[in-house]
Amino acid sequence: MPGQEGIPSVFSPMTRTLEDLNYFTKSMIGMQPWKYDHSVHPIPWRQEAATAAAEQKNFKVGVLRTDGVVDPSPACARAVDEVVAALLKEGHEVVDVEPPSPYEALYIGSQLLNADGCKTFKSFFRTGEWEDPGARQMSFLMNLPSPFRWAYYLWVKYVRRDDIWAGLIKDWREKSSYEQWKFVAKREAYKAKFHDWWESEAKIDFMITPPNATPAVPHDGMKDAGQQANEIKLDYTCGIMPITHVDKALDQLSSDFSIKRLNGVAQGAYKHYDATAMHGLPVAIQVVGQRLEEEKVLAVMKRIEDALGDDKYQLLDID
Repeated sequence: MPGQEGIPSVFSPMTRTLEDLNYFTKSMIGMQPWKYDHSVHPIPWRQEAATAAAEQKNFKVGVLRTDGVVDPSPACARAVDEVVAALLKEGHEVVDVEPPSPYEALYIGSQLLNADGCKTFKSFFRTGEWEDPGARQMSFLMNLPSPFRWAYYLWVKYVRRDDIWAGLIKDWREKSSYEQWKFVAKREAYKAKFHDWWESEAKIDFMITPPNATPAVPHDGMKDAGQQANEIKLDYTCGIMPITHVDKALDQLSSDFSIKRLNGVAQGAYKHYDATAMHGLPVAIQVVGQRLEEEKVLAVMKRIEDALGDDKYQLLDID
Protein backbone atom coordinates (compact mmCIF):
# COMPACT_ATOMS: atom_id res chain seq x y z
CA MET A 1 0.00 0.00 0.00
CA PRO A 2 1.66 3.26 -1.09
CA GLY A 3 2.81 5.25 1.91
CA GLN A 4 2.42 2.39 4.39
CA GLU A 5 6.08 1.83 5.17
CA GLY A 6 5.83 1.11 8.90
CA ILE A 7 4.95 -2.52 8.19
CA PRO A 8 5.47 -3.13 4.44
CA SER A 9 3.04 -5.43 2.67
CA VAL A 10 4.19 -8.93 1.75
CA PHE A 11 2.94 -10.73 -1.33
CA SER A 12 3.40 -14.49 -1.39
CA PRO A 13 2.58 -17.16 -3.98
CA MET A 14 0.27 -20.02 -3.03
CA THR A 15 0.62 -23.30 -4.91
CA ARG A 16 -0.74 -26.83 -4.74
CA THR A 17 2.63 -28.56 -4.31
CA LEU A 18 6.11 -27.70 -3.13
CA GLU A 19 7.41 -28.44 -6.62
CA ASP A 20 5.00 -25.85 -8.01
CA LEU A 21 6.18 -23.30 -5.47
CA ASN A 22 9.83 -23.93 -6.28
CA TYR A 23 9.14 -23.68 -10.02
CA PHE A 24 7.16 -20.46 -9.66
CA THR A 25 9.74 -18.77 -7.45
CA LYS A 26 12.68 -19.77 -9.63
CA SER A 27 10.83 -18.70 -12.78
CA MET A 28 9.78 -15.38 -11.29
CA ILE A 29 13.33 -14.54 -10.25
CA GLY A 30 14.56 -15.73 -13.64
CA MET A 31 12.46 -13.02 -15.29
CA GLN A 32 14.79 -10.44 -13.68
CA PRO A 33 11.98 -8.32 -12.22
CA TRP A 34 14.49 -5.75 -10.94
CA LYS A 35 14.74 -4.51 -14.53
CA TYR A 36 11.17 -3.20 -14.42
CA ASP A 37 10.49 -2.86 -10.66
CA HIS A 38 12.84 -0.58 -8.74
CA SER A 39 11.88 -2.15 -5.40
CA VAL A 40 13.21 -5.63 -6.24
CA HIS A 41 16.72 -6.65 -5.18
CA PRO A 42 18.88 -7.43 -8.25
CA ILE A 43 19.73 -10.94 -7.05
CA PRO A 44 19.50 -13.83 -9.56
CA TRP A 45 18.45 -17.31 -8.46
CA ARG A 46 21.33 -18.76 -6.44
CA GLN A 47 21.37 -22.45 -7.20
CA GLU A 48 24.46 -22.91 -5.06
CA ALA A 49 22.46 -21.87 -1.98
CA ALA A 50 19.70 -24.34 -2.81
CA THR A 51 22.21 -27.11 -3.45
CA ALA A 52 24.09 -26.41 -0.22
CA ALA A 53 20.88 -26.67 1.83
CA ALA A 54 19.81 -29.80 -0.04
CA GLU A 55 23.15 -31.52 0.60
CA GLN A 56 23.93 -30.35 4.14
CA LYS A 57 24.14 -33.46 6.29
CA ASN A 58 22.85 -32.10 9.59
CA PHE A 59 20.98 -28.96 10.52
CA LYS A 60 20.60 -27.19 13.82
CA VAL A 61 16.90 -26.42 13.94
CA GLY A 62 15.28 -23.95 16.30
CA VAL A 63 11.69 -24.63 17.35
CA LEU A 64 9.55 -21.70 18.47
CA ARG A 65 6.52 -23.45 19.91
CA THR A 66 4.66 -20.33 21.06
CA ASP A 67 5.00 -16.58 20.76
CA GLY A 68 3.92 -16.18 24.38
CA VAL A 69 0.82 -14.28 23.32
CA VAL A 70 -1.34 -17.02 21.81
CA ASP A 71 -0.33 -20.63 22.42
CA PRO A 72 -0.92 -22.87 19.40
CA SER A 73 -4.04 -25.00 19.40
CA PRO A 74 -3.61 -28.77 19.85
CA ALA A 75 -3.79 -29.36 16.10
CA CYS A 76 -1.09 -26.80 15.31
CA ALA A 77 1.13 -28.00 18.15
CA ARG A 78 0.81 -31.57 16.89
CA ALA A 79 1.95 -30.54 13.40
CA VAL A 80 5.11 -29.02 14.88
CA ASP A 81 5.69 -32.14 16.99
CA GLU A 82 5.43 -34.38 13.92
CA VAL A 83 8.06 -32.35 12.07
CA VAL A 84 10.35 -32.32 15.11
CA ALA A 85 10.09 -36.11 15.38
CA ALA A 86 10.88 -36.53 11.67
CA LEU A 87 13.92 -34.23 11.86
CA LEU A 88 15.26 -35.97 14.96
CA LYS A 89 14.89 -39.32 13.23
CA GLU A 90 17.01 -37.97 10.37
CA GLY A 91 19.76 -37.06 12.83
CA HIS A 92 19.33 -33.28 12.93
CA GLU A 93 19.85 -31.27 16.10
CA VAL A 94 16.54 -29.78 17.23
CA VAL A 95 16.35 -27.26 20.07
CA ASP A 96 13.54 -25.19 21.55
CA VAL A 97 14.39 -21.50 21.27
CA GLU A 98 13.38 -18.30 23.03
CA PRO A 99 14.06 -15.36 20.72
CA PRO A 100 13.73 -11.71 21.72
CA SER A 101 10.22 -11.05 23.00
CA PRO A 102 7.66 -11.71 20.23
CA TYR A 103 5.25 -9.56 22.22
CA GLU A 104 7.62 -6.62 21.82
CA ALA A 105 7.48 -7.11 18.05
CA LEU A 106 3.69 -7.39 18.18
CA TYR A 107 3.47 -4.16 20.18
CA ILE A 108 5.73 -2.24 17.80
CA GLY A 109 3.94 -3.62 14.76
CA SER A 110 0.49 -2.85 16.15
CA GLN A 111 1.49 0.77 16.70
CA LEU A 112 3.07 1.17 13.26
CA LEU A 113 0.46 -0.65 11.19
CA ASN A 114 -2.07 2.16 11.40
CA ALA A 115 -0.12 4.98 12.98
CA ASP A 116 -2.11 7.39 10.80
CA GLY A 117 -5.37 6.44 12.51
CA CYS A 118 -6.37 4.15 9.61
CA LYS A 119 -6.55 7.06 7.16
CA THR A 120 -4.25 5.63 4.49
CA PHE A 121 -6.09 2.40 3.76
CA LYS A 122 -9.43 4.22 3.86
CA SER A 123 -8.17 6.68 1.25
CA PHE A 124 -8.20 3.88 -1.34
CA PHE A 125 -11.90 3.09 -0.91
CA ARG A 126 -14.09 3.54 -3.94
CA THR A 127 -17.76 4.41 -3.85
CA GLY A 128 -19.67 1.60 -2.19
CA GLU A 129 -16.62 0.04 -0.51
CA TRP A 130 -16.25 -0.28 3.24
CA GLU A 131 -14.00 -1.75 5.89
CA ASP A 132 -13.86 -5.47 6.55
CA PRO A 133 -14.66 -6.55 10.13
CA GLY A 134 -11.02 -6.55 11.23
CA ALA A 135 -10.29 -3.09 9.87
CA ARG A 136 -13.53 -1.81 11.38
CA GLN A 137 -12.40 -2.96 14.82
CA MET A 138 -9.08 -1.16 14.41
CA SER A 139 -10.79 2.03 13.28
CA PHE A 140 -13.16 1.92 16.25
CA LEU A 141 -10.35 1.65 18.80
CA MET A 142 -8.18 4.18 16.97
CA ASN A 143 -10.94 6.77 16.95
CA LEU A 144 -12.26 6.34 20.47
CA PRO A 145 -12.04 9.64 22.36
CA SER A 146 -8.99 9.55 24.63
CA PRO A 147 -10.94 9.46 27.94
CA PHE A 148 -12.98 6.46 26.78
CA ARG A 149 -9.93 4.61 25.47
CA TRP A 150 -8.09 5.28 28.74
CA ALA A 151 -11.05 4.00 30.74
CA TYR A 152 -11.16 0.87 28.55
CA TYR A 153 -7.43 0.36 29.07
CA LEU A 154 -7.80 0.64 32.86
CA TRP A 155 -10.70 -1.83 32.84
CA VAL A 156 -8.74 -4.36 30.75
CA LYS A 157 -5.58 -4.03 32.82
CA TYR A 158 -6.93 -3.83 36.36
CA VAL A 159 -10.36 -5.47 36.21
CA ARG A 160 -9.75 -8.18 33.62
CA ARG A 161 -6.05 -8.27 34.61
CA ASP A 162 -5.05 -8.73 30.98
CA ASP A 163 -1.64 -7.08 30.58
CA ILE A 164 -1.21 -8.39 27.01
CA TRP A 165 -4.27 -6.75 25.49
CA ALA A 166 -4.02 -3.69 27.72
CA GLY A 167 -0.44 -3.06 26.60
CA LEU A 168 -1.52 -3.05 22.96
CA ILE A 169 -4.52 -0.75 23.24
CA LYS A 170 -3.01 1.78 25.64
CA ASP A 171 -1.28 3.76 22.88
CA TRP A 172 -3.49 2.70 19.97
CA ARG A 173 -4.24 6.10 18.51
CA GLU A 174 -3.18 8.31 15.64
CA LYS A 175 0.52 9.20 15.95
CA SER A 176 2.41 12.34 15.06
CA SER A 177 5.25 12.04 12.55
CA TYR A 178 7.71 12.32 15.41
CA GLU A 179 6.01 9.48 17.30
CA GLN A 180 5.89 7.28 14.20
CA TRP A 181 9.59 7.74 13.50
CA LYS A 182 10.36 6.74 17.07
CA PHE A 183 8.46 3.49 16.51
CA VAL A 184 10.33 2.93 13.24
CA ALA A 185 13.55 3.26 15.23
CA LYS A 186 12.22 0.72 17.74
CA ARG A 187 11.38 -1.63 14.87
CA GLU A 188 14.92 -1.43 13.52
CA ALA A 189 16.38 -1.93 17.00
CA TYR A 190 14.26 -5.05 17.43
CA LYS A 191 15.40 -6.40 14.06
CA ALA A 192 19.02 -5.85 15.08
CA LYS A 193 18.43 -7.58 18.42
CA PHE A 194 16.80 -10.55 16.69
CA HIS A 195 19.66 -10.82 14.20
CA ASP A 196 22.23 -10.79 16.99
CA TRP A 197 20.28 -13.45 18.86
CA TRP A 198 20.13 -15.70 15.77
CA GLU A 199 23.81 -15.31 14.90
CA SER A 200 25.46 -15.20 18.34
CA GLU A 201 23.17 -17.10 20.69
CA ALA A 202 20.85 -19.49 18.86
CA LYS A 203 23.27 -20.26 15.99
CA ILE A 204 20.58 -22.15 14.11
CA ASP A 205 20.24 -22.94 10.42
CA PHE A 206 16.50 -22.30 10.34
CA MET A 207 13.49 -22.17 12.61
CA ILE A 208 10.11 -23.89 12.56
CA THR A 209 7.01 -22.39 14.13
CA PRO A 210 3.24 -22.68 13.94
CA PRO A 211 2.18 -20.14 11.27
CA ASN A 212 -1.03 -19.41 13.13
CA ALA A 213 -2.58 -20.30 16.46
CA THR A 214 -5.41 -22.29 14.86
CA PRO A 215 -6.25 -23.96 11.55
CA ALA A 216 -8.40 -22.07 9.06
CA VAL A 217 -11.21 -20.15 10.74
CA PRO A 218 -14.72 -19.44 9.40
CA HIS A 219 -15.34 -16.56 7.01
CA ASP A 220 -14.85 -13.18 8.72
CA GLY A 221 -13.06 -14.97 11.56
CA MET A 222 -9.66 -13.41 10.90
CA LYS A 223 -10.79 -10.24 12.66
CA ASP A 224 -10.41 -12.27 15.86
CA ALA A 225 -7.64 -14.75 15.06
CA GLY A 226 -4.26 -14.28 16.72
CA GLN A 227 -1.29 -14.82 14.42
CA GLN A 228 2.41 -15.50 14.69
CA ALA A 229 3.45 -12.94 12.08
CA ASN A 230 6.62 -11.46 13.53
CA GLU A 231 8.66 -12.67 10.56
CA ILE A 232 6.93 -10.01 8.44
CA LYS A 233 8.20 -7.31 10.77
CA LEU A 234 11.70 -8.85 10.59
CA ASP A 235 11.61 -9.12 6.78
CA TYR A 236 12.65 -12.78 7.07
CA THR A 237 12.05 -15.48 4.48
CA CYS A 238 9.23 -17.86 5.40
CA GLY A 239 7.63 -20.85 3.78
CA ILE A 240 4.41 -22.46 4.99
CA MET A 241 3.82 -26.13 4.24
CA PRO A 242 0.90 -28.40 5.18
CA ILE A 243 1.83 -31.30 7.44
CA THR A 244 -1.34 -33.02 8.60
CA HIS A 245 -5.09 -32.62 9.06
CA VAL A 246 -7.18 -31.71 12.07
CA ASP A 247 -8.22 -34.90 13.84
CA LYS A 248 -11.25 -34.64 16.11
CA ALA A 249 -9.96 -37.57 18.14
CA LEU A 250 -6.49 -36.09 18.73
CA ASP A 251 -6.92 -32.33 18.72
CA GLN A 252 -9.62 -31.57 21.28
CA LEU A 253 -8.94 -28.93 23.91
CA SER A 254 -8.16 -30.26 27.38
CA SER A 255 -11.05 -30.76 29.78
CA ASP A 256 -9.82 -27.93 32.03
CA PHE A 257 -9.47 -25.40 29.20
CA SER A 258 -11.23 -22.10 29.85
CA ILE A 259 -11.26 -19.34 27.26
CA LYS A 260 -11.99 -16.82 30.00
CA ARG A 261 -8.49 -17.35 31.42
CA LEU A 262 -6.85 -16.27 28.15
CA ASN A 263 -5.69 -12.78 27.23
CA GLY A 264 -7.76 -10.75 24.79
CA VAL A 265 -5.68 -11.69 21.74
CA ALA A 266 -5.81 -15.40 22.56
CA GLN A 267 -9.54 -15.27 23.22
CA GLY A 268 -10.05 -13.96 19.71
CA ALA A 269 -8.15 -16.92 18.29
CA TYR A 270 -9.71 -19.64 20.40
CA LYS A 271 -13.32 -18.50 20.05
CA HIS A 272 -13.27 -20.22 16.64
CA TYR A 273 -11.31 -23.36 17.53
CA ASP A 274 -13.44 -26.48 17.34
CA ALA A 275 -11.59 -29.70 16.51
CA THR A 276 -14.83 -31.48 15.62
CA ALA A 277 -16.05 -28.79 13.22
CA MET A 278 -12.52 -28.41 11.80
CA HIS A 279 -11.96 -32.15 11.35
CA GLY A 280 -10.05 -32.76 8.12
CA LEU A 281 -8.78 -29.21 7.63
CA PRO A 282 -5.08 -28.84 6.69
CA VAL A 283 -2.61 -27.97 9.44
CA ALA A 284 0.73 -26.41 8.52
CA ILE A 285 4.08 -25.40 9.94
CA GLN A 286 6.23 -22.42 9.02
CA VAL A 287 9.88 -22.67 8.01
CA VAL A 288 11.76 -19.46 8.82
CA GLY A 289 15.09 -18.44 7.33
CA GLN A 290 16.88 -15.14 7.48
CA ARG A 291 16.57 -12.28 5.00
CA LEU A 292 16.82 -13.12 1.30
CA GLU A 293 17.15 -16.87 1.86
CA GLU A 294 14.39 -18.02 -0.48
CA GLU A 295 16.51 -20.72 -2.12
CA LYS A 296 17.55 -22.14 1.24
CA VAL A 297 14.04 -22.13 2.70
CA LEU A 298 12.58 -23.91 -0.32
CA ALA A 299 15.32 -26.55 -0.12
CA VAL A 300 14.70 -27.01 3.61
CA MET A 301 10.98 -27.46 2.98
CA LYS A 302 11.85 -30.26 0.57
CA ARG A 303 14.13 -31.85 3.19
CA ILE A 304 11.27 -31.76 5.71
CA GLU A 305 8.85 -33.27 3.23
CA ASP A 306 11.32 -36.08 2.50
CA ALA A 307 11.95 -36.64 6.21
CA LEU A 308 8.23 -37.17 6.79
CA GLY A 309 8.28 -39.98 4.24
CA ASP A 310 4.99 -41.84 4.00
CA ASP A 311 3.56 -39.56 6.68
CA LYS A 312 3.87 -36.43 4.55
CA TYR A 313 0.76 -34.42 3.75
CA GLN A 314 -1.51 -36.14 1.27
CA LEU A 315 -3.01 -33.98 -1.45
CA LEU A 316 -6.62 -34.29 -2.49
CA ASP A 317 -7.10 -36.23 -5.69
CA ILE A 318 -8.02 -34.17 -8.75
CA ASP A 319 -10.45 -35.68 -11.23
